[in-house]
Amino acid sequence: EVGDKVRTRLPAENQFVAGGHTRLTGYAAGHMGRILSCHGCHVFPDAHAHGLGEDPRPIYAVSFAAKELWGDHAKEGDEVILDLWEPYLEPCNG
Repeated sequence: EVGDKVRTRLPAENQFVAGGHTRLTGYAAGHMGRILSCHGCHVFPDAHAHGLGEDPRPIYAVSFAAKELWGDHAKEGDEVILDLWEPYLEPCNG
């Protein structure tokens, strides 16, 4: 849901198909963000790249505080917004 806090899965948790194809950028793996919007369902490339069909999944715009991604090297108040497939995300309580 919009406004929910989520955490991106770590690479080992994101092995949805053999070969490990993923569009989850490494610098965001394992970090917390907040859902801004949903773009509907689209082809899930992790499966499609391996000939497993389109396997449509929701894509969410997720906002990450720059400090969450880069620590003290980032400017306070800056953010990064990534469009991420639902299987890359898990609910976060913190």
